[in-house]
This record gives sequence, structure tokens and C-alpha cells, in this order.
Amino acid sequence: MAQFAPDNALLRSLSKKDLEELRPHLELIDLTVGQVLYEMEDPINWVYLPEVGLLSLITVMVSGAALETSIVGREGGVGFIEALGSGVMYSRVIVQIPGKAYRVRAVAYRRAFDDSPAMRKAVHRQLELLQAESRQAIACHGLHKVKERFNRWLLECQDLSGGLDDMPLKQEFLAVMLGVSRTAITRIAMGAQRQGLIRYARGSVKILDRKGLERGACECRASVQHLRRQLEPDSVLGRAQA
Repeated sequence: MAQFAPDNALLRSLSKKDLEELRPHLELIDLTVGQVLYEMEDPINWVYLPEVGLLSLITVMVSGAALETSIVGREGGVGFIEALGSGVMYSRVIVQIPGKAYRVRAVAYRRAFDDSPAMRKAVHRQLELLQAESRQAIACHGLHKVKERFNRWLLECQDLSGGLDDMPLKQEFLAVMLGVSRTAITRIAMGAQRQGLIRYARGSVKILDRKGLERGACECRASVQHLRRQLEPDSVLGRAQA
């Protein structure tokens, strides 16, 4: 039997024995743009562990206004925290960038968590990282210019989705991610295109100059990279950023 070597950080953190025991419960599925994995207050039946692609967690107000609060790629998962607690999702979860993910039923995931010290350690590290990133995101949203956040967000999307250069990111999604109008997104994206940083077309962003985006990103970019090196040194991103 071929060796099972997933790219997802939570799965990679398991011992070979733990991974083989969980393997029969893992189902590899396709992720399509705009696919809704969870609505707010849905029960957690599945835990999703991306291999390639990007998921967005969006908080929706009573008025219908929405803002992205987190992005999840191959370094984490969706539902892995809630499945251990309330069993309810309090965000809308949609596919931002298509790809593939493993999914596992919540009951099988809870059993693996209870039985595997490696899984518990990995989940605790993820919780610490998510908390630190959330604090950084709040400060970033309040203190930094939209252009700087736009550059940082594109880099984060590329890193977390598996290194894609050409990303199917629609204008309305970009607006929700950054909490600004679509007009503002068009202005900023066209400016980045004139600088040769990206190629921006309807529903697509292609990164042309990653180093240029790095120079134009806010300081939170370096701060988050440092957090990952400290908390996830053996992950794909932790090793790449060391």
C-alpha cells in the first residue's frame, strides 16, 4: 500500500499509527468556488481539512452585512474546534479558492482527538495560533491602510492555498474580505496592476511580483510569519518562512 502523506498540517502532525487509524474515515472531496460548507448555527457534522484551496469564515450581521474573519488553508481546518465543544458553527464557511480537502465525520474526529496525544497537541497549537492571528487581524483592520492589507491578504491567500499564482478571487469576495466597497477594490487592484505586482481580470488575480507585494504589505505580514515560525516550525509555512 502506498504511503499516505497528506499536505494538511493537522493530519501531518499525527503519528503513522494514528494517521493509519484515522485514514479509513477520511474522504477526499473537491472544493468548488462559492461552495457553502456551513451556514451560521449549522450543526457540525464534518471537519474539513484542506489540502489545496482556501476557505473563508464570514460573520454575517442581522442587517445582512458581512465581513471575513478568517481564512483557512492547508495549515488548519474548519470545524475542528467546534466539534470538540458546542458542535455548532457560528460562521458562514465558503470556498474562496477551489481545490481539495479531506473531510472526516465529527464523531470519528472526536475519537481520534481523545485517543491521540499528537492530535491534541496539534489542535492546541492551532488554537494558540488562531488566537494570536485574530488579535493581529483586529489591530491590522483598525490601523493599516486598505492597500497594505490588500497586499498582505493576497500573499496570505497564496501561502495558505498551496502556492497558487493565479487565484480565482471575485471582486465581491475581495470586498467582503477587506470590509470595503467593490469600488475601492477596483481602484486598489488596478493600481497594483499598473505597478506590475498583479494581473487583475474579472474573477481572477495573478501574482506577478511577490517581492513587490511583500514590500507593500503592512507590518502584520512579518508578524504573522513570526507567529507561524514560533508555533508551527515543522509546518509547510513554518519551514518556508524560517
